[in-house]
Amino acid sequence: MTDSSSHVEYDFPANSKNWSGIALVGEAPGAEEVRLGHPFVGRSGQLLDKMLEKAEIKRNDCLVANVFRVQPPGNKVDHFFISRRAAKIQNLGIAEEYGPFGSAFCRADFSGEIKNLEATLKKLNPKIIIALGRTPLWALTGENGLLSKVGKPLPCRLAPGVEVIPTFHPSFILRGNWGLQDRWLEHFNAAKGFL
Repeated sequence: MTDSSSHVEYDFPANSKNWSGIALVGEAPGAEEVRLGHPFVGRSGQLLDKMLEKAEIKRNDCLVANVFRVQPPGNKVDHFFISRRAAKIQNLGIAEEYGPFGSAFCRADFSGEIKNLEATLKKLNPKIIIALGRTPLWALTGENGLLSKVGKPLPCRLAPGVEVIPTFHPSFILRGNWGLQDRWLEHFNAAKGFL
């Protein structure tokens, strides 16, 4: 397990009176997030901020979180997951109750991260959740296959009665998928329709 000094807690709305009802959920913090202690403050966060501005969504009025609050080694989110076979060989527990993430399962020692996100969502009761990438899509809905689901509202399994709008992670746009920015903006605008 990663030490607690690399934990990056969620950013809560700056003022509860201004709470927009929008939760933005990413995968896990990177090095810059760990260094500064806030989610989405590196290159991905800067791009996200620009998109939120275009969509006229105030970041300070949103919950900004990650499924996992610790940085995985090498920024590889697959660190939190393991196949049944590998888990058996390494004598590691798996959190089967969350279902498969592709062909792997969440390692039991990281399942508390999902429980923490669930407790936070139940406490804040957002009106809409934007899942930034495939990991939050899975954690929030139990679904896989992000690209076939982007922009389509899905029920949230961690906060019953709340919809999740899956969309691209900013790092996916940064990796040369600039042509998807208009579609990306549509997803944020769709989320505003739930307010």
